[in-house]
Amino acid sequence: MSERHTFEIRRGVLQFHRPPDSGELVFLCWPVLAYRVTAPVLRVRHLNIIEKVVLALCRAGVRQPEDIAAKIHQSAELCEHVLRQLHADGRVDQRGAPTDRGVETLITGRVGEEPEYVVTHVLQDPLTGRLWPRAARDLVFQRVSGVGDGQARLRLNTAGAPRPITARIVGDGTDLVLPRPPSAQEIINAVGAQRKAELARKAERFTDLRDGRTPSASTVERDLQALSTELMLPHDAEVRQVLDIGRPAAEYLLVWLESGSEPGDGPQVRDPFGLDPNPMLRRLLADWNREDPGLADAVSQATDDSFARIRENYRTVRETVGRAAEIRLVQQLGNEVRRRPGTLKLLLGLEEAAARGGESGIESVAREAYRLYEYLLRRLVAEYPPPERPSWDAGNQTAAWETVKAALKRAAKTLGLDEPHDGGYLGAMSFSRTAMLGYPEAYRRTHDIRAVISLDKATIRQLLPYALIAAVDPNSPHHRDHPLRALVGARSGLLIELDELGRLRNRGSHNTRDATVEEDAEWCRLLALDAARVLVSMPPPPPERT
Repeated sequence: MSERHTFEIRRGVLQFHRPPDSGELVFLCWPVLAYRVTAPVLRVRHLNIIEKVVLALCRAGVRQPEDIAAKIHQSAELCEHVLRQLHADGRVDQRGAPTDRGVETLITGRVGEEPEYVVTHVLQDPLTGRLWPRAARDLVFQRVSGVGDGQARLRLNTAGAPRPITARIVGDGTDLVLPRPPSAQEIINAVGAQRKAELARKAERFTDLRDGRTPSASTVERDLQALSTELMLPHDAEVRQVLDIGRPAAEYLLVWLESGSEPGDGPQVRDPFGLDPNPMLRRLLADWNREDPGLADAVSQATDDSFARIRENYRTVRETVGRAAEIRLVQQLGNEVRRRPGTLKLLLGLEEAAARGGESGIESVAREAYRLYEYLLRRLVAEYPPPERPSWDAGNQTAAWETVKAALKRAAKTLGLDEPHDGGYLGAMSFSRTAMLGYPEAYRRTHDIRAVISLDKATIRQLLPYALIAAVDPNSPHHRDHPLRALVGARSGLLIELDELGRLRNRGSHNTRDATVEEDAEWCRLLALDAARVLVSMPPPPPERT
């Protein structure tokens, strides 16, 4: 076929599946050549319930029509008819005993494959000549309310709430040389792909998420496997004799792309027939970009615009969540929390992550809670530093290392902390022998705890030894009123909980908690609130930093 053709919207645009009612969608009117064809199909026929019961009774030794009728409460004439049919098909012998074929039929539930001719439509891309791997018995058109400037205006869901949309007309005004008609085998393959996609979707619908695959799903999957070559006929000549291909109709097909979940993602291509996956449109987008240079820009611009709206919506929702969370935090912690901007910022970040939900959300919740404890311990060590001369300090001589370790374990126990099962008290802390033994001398020389430990970079495990010494050592000026005492009084298992919190930050590979996402989020929230109560009880630093 060498004729040229300019596509126009006359009867509307083809629509075979309803687009999603929500989300950011980019609509396109895609040119197609619609062929009405008569195609051979092999259909699998299953045993009906009467046939299955009669065959099962024959296998069990009940083979007389009257006996079978009495068992299943049906007429003897019906049972005799079913037996004759099973015998004619070679599934029972003259005595009514199932043959090997009959036993196989009883196990699989399939009677056989019956040839059938269907009148359907296949769609060809006019630029590449490729057939869409789908077929449609009827051409369903969506009315177009107006066309102009390369755009078509439609109203979807007219039976319910009208949804006005604008769809870009791909190749608008392009004069195309029509490709050759599809071959018989190409049409057969397209019809077969449609049948397989329908069976795959049917198998998904029969999946029981509680108990695994249902018997119905297994049956459909066996059919899908049996039909993997259902439309392959032995000789192309035979195909041509039974296949009728009409003249093509130049139409437009309504397709849509969904914006990706992240700004860096490309558009998500969906099957306009509702039988994902279908890579056809993604391939055609690449081919048509050369013929319609504005197509890529239009898709990219629409995607950018949708992301801008998503970001704006996200910002609005985030502000709403933040305002509600701040009110709740003030109710729980008092108005003083507003005088601690660093503390409040971390708490609001935790609430925002909790509002997102899901596995990634809980990891963010745990990270924010963990950061709050890092912040708390940095404040404690900075504002309640350990004594220059702890009780175990030997003066001019360096204290024995075992003496220092024993003092740290005694401090944790005296404070009332539960001992972790894994590694004990010392396993919950991180410190070097040189740093701990040398800290009194360095502190006495500089009178600045930052000369001993880098507070801005120190981790919870590195900060804990200094906080414990300050809270418990009898030589510490803070040992009676140290804020850590109040926190441990509320959470004696703090060392264990901090370890769990650290694991929960990477839930997928390290988490040990056996709880739902919601329970984990609430656990993190309560843990963070206890840290925040300590921070609120402390004088606000000028200025507060996170």
